[in-house]
Amino acid sequence: MKPRQNGFTLIELMVAMLIGLILTSAALQLLLTNQRTFSLQQALAELHEDGQIVTRYLATDIRQAGRGNAISGAIPPIVLANSANGADDTISIHYWGTSTCAGDEFATETEIQNTYSVSDGVLKCLSELTGTSVDLVSGVESFQVLYGIDNDQDGSLGATQFVTADALGADSVIVAIRFALLLVNDRFQQVTAANQTHWVLDESVSRNDSRLRRVYSATVQLRNYSWDDV
Repeated sequence: MKPRQNGFTLIELMVAMLIGLILTSAALQLLLTNQRTFSLQQALAELHEDGQIVTRYLATDIRQAGRGNAISGAIPPIVLANSANGADDTISIHYWGTSTCAGDEFATETEIQNTYSVSDGVLKCLSELTGTSVDLVSGVESFQVLYGIDNDQDGSLGATQFVTADALGADSVIVAIRFALLLVNDRFQQVTAANQTHWVLDESVSRNDSRLRRVYSATVQLRNYSWDDV
């Protein structure tokens, strides 16, 4: 008698294939989820890196505003003629130093004027002294600046209110500067578009898409001012 040969039936093979497809689909879904998580973390890291670097850079330069030389002492920290309030603000800071935001170096202290503004989504700094401009960070959707002024003249230092450049006068005593940037990253797109509203100091920015955005801000206490006016 011929021995009986055992094997898989067609139904058993189909069940095995179905189980294999389910396991493969689950593994693929896990891989895609991990890839999206990695992309999200990378995009957020890039946003935070850009935001922190440009915030520290601006704060360091603004902190020098109003610093004079041995003869003039404190000077006006802001050049009103080149500072403006708009969709994106412009700030022009003024001090004596040996280098500009564009990297120009001087052997002796020189009167520096650095103007920060946004063009085509890029925050730029222009050295008014040499006419040299440098790009600081891209993906800027809003750049806003407020100026802390001391109106009390009571001998006690402190910002009584924060105003825009348009509200400043020639006799305004600026003791602090507050700035904020709204940055966007295109490397990661969220699954669904959503209405997003971000407050950038006194301005609100609304978008309806799936891009990543974050607001970065800082308030800088000025070191150089006339105590007679405080």
